[in-house]
Amino acid sequence: MKDIDKKLIDILANKPDLIIDFPEWMLPASTINTIRDTENVAIAEIAGRDSVASVIRASEMRPIKAIVPTIAYTGTEYGNWQVPFEKIDILKDGLHRNNIHVFDPVVLGSPRFWWTLCGRYVAHFFKAYGFYSHCVGCHLYFHAIRIPLAKKLNCNLVIGGERESHNGKIKINQIGIALDAYADFLKRFGIELSLPLRYMNSGKEIEEIIGQQWDEGKQQLECVLSRNYQEMDGSVSLYEKALKQFFEEFAFEASEEAIKNYLIKL
Repeated sequence: MKDIDKKLIDILANKPDLIIDFPEWMLPASTINTIRDTENVAIAEIAGRDSVASVIRASEMRPIKAIVPTIAYTGTEYGNWQVPFEKIDILKDGLHRNNIHVFDPVVLGSPRFWWTLCGRYVAHFFKAYGFYSHCVGCHLYFHAIRIPLAKKLNCNLVIGGERESHNGKIKINQIGIALDAYADFLKRFGIELSLPLRYMNSGKEIEEIIGQQWDEGKQQLECVLSRNYQEMDGSVSLYEKALKQFFEEFAFEASEEAIKNYLIKL
């Protein structure tokens, strides 16, 4: 892929509320109509290694005809934004042999929505639940902000790359309770969240799917809040009751209200 277009750089620098009204150069009306007229289209969440592998694996398991790759921002990322766009080229190569079309990527995000869901009420969450991690709300955010796009494109399938174990390491935003919560939330809007790597533990299996060496956590954007749920020694204490309360008492309601407000504007 060539260097990122200046128009994309402006979006990634300013991070506007970009959920439903996309610039014509990014998502032309003709492309929207083409996607709507194509059967078995899936929206792909593109971030790191697992997300690319998940789309390839999902396309092997399901009758997917086309993919709409999406790259989301929150306001907490840093690093080389060129990388996720380059990884879409890997995806195209992986899917070409199966005659699956990959559309140009859509960039989306809403730092204000992220702030409401993940940042604004941290003091309250600690007081109410005794534990909190931004990462859990952040992954719900990543899935939720793709709902209006899915509705806009008449697409009912979103592919995510989460998996419950990473060579034995636990990520609190990808434990079973969290993954069930993300899927249940999308179901409220008639959308399926496919997690084809959910029970895959080995990173070697991921590399085999992609067809090249790609170390976990490498060649992707970083987050300033990464590993905020780990103890000083790197261990993770699971507070499942607190996570359930977070979803049931706050996150679902706040996210549903925000998404419905976006959908009204479609």
